[in-house]
Amino acid sequence: MGWKTPKFDYVNGYKIVELEGPTFKVFDGDRQIGDEFPYSGEAAAYANSLPKLDTGTKRDKS
Repeated sequence: MGWKTPKFDYVNGYKIVELEGPTFKVFDGDRQIGDEFPYSGEAAAYANSLPKLDTGTKRDKS
């Protein structure tokens, strides 16, 4: 088994992370919000259904 670097994107201020599987998770900072999603579109739709986060929050720029 190889190690895979997680890929991520921001939707509506929430961080969406792709992990092995692939599995997609939605985060508010370090806290996971909701379930794991099998598709990125489902995770993005869930993030869009949540209240928009303040864009002034700290983000991981890596």
